[in-house]
Amino acid sequence: MDDYITELTALLGQLDPDERNEVVDFYTEYLQDGNFTTYNDCVRELGTPRQLTRKILADYSIKNLDAGSSTQSRTAKPKEDMKTVWLIILAVLSTPVTIPLALGLAGLSIGVFAAAFGIIVGLLGLIFGVVVSGLASLVIGISILPSDIWLGVLYTGIGIAFVGLIILMTPLFSAAFNGVVRGVTTFSRWAYQKIVPKNRAEKHGRRRQK
Repeated sequence: MDDYITELTALLGQLDPDERNEVVDFYTEYLQDGNFTTYNDCVRELGTPRQLTRKILADYSIKNLDAGSSTQSRTAKPKEDMKTVWLIILAVLSTPVTIPLALGLAGLSIGVFAAAFGIIVGLLGLIFGVVVSGLASLVIGISILPSDIWLGVLYTGIGIAFVGLIILMTPLFSAAFNGVVRGVTTFSRWAYQKIVPKNRAEKHGRRRQK
């Protein structure tokens, strides 16, 4: 058991010291109470230390995201959302998916992620296209000003208009990106709760609290 707890502690380096100690104490007490003395006994009960770590990190990330939703700035939120989604993906991939519901949710998750990725790529492609068009118009306009001032002014004006369009649409693109990230995060949390069950230690802890 000591080897299992030692490995688990080392893998939980992303948690704050207090959180890590709380988790380690909880699982140590559970394994001691259940007389799980060998490494293999612990693995059969809770999964490998890496599998358990991924679940713990996903749970804590969701918990911290909820706790900080009222205090974090809107610019920092998407970064935390994406971190949570990534930890959820790792936790789900570490969970044996055997029941039809879980398989269906896994397939649906792939579809949602693919759609979100397509939207983000589309937005980036649109921004890139407008930027390239604007820069090209500016370069062409400036280059032909000496030979044809009016045509040069026309192209230069088009280029400036594209630049202005990008500036005006930046908040819209940012809001759309943040909305996609929040939507994916919300779905990921829902799917995670359906796919990844609480382990026996967590269920045991709930019963003791009651």
